[in-house]
Amino acid sequence: MSDDNNSPENVLAETENFAIIQFHDEDETFFDIDFGIVTVHLDEDEYDEFVELLKQLKQR
Repeated sequence: MSDDNNSPENVLAETENFAIIQFHDEDETFFDIDFGIVTVHLDEDEYDEFVELLKQLKQR
């Protein structure tokens, strides 16, 4: 995540152990998925694909 004031963060979801944070860097949107000891940094297309993956898992 950036400490730059030009990229405001938006916490989309948060639990005791996990968080999904959206932020903007110039003209792109990124998402950090914080799993505690690991943070996954995704661009918007990758995040959309990840969400679809989770939806598939939930249908099982």
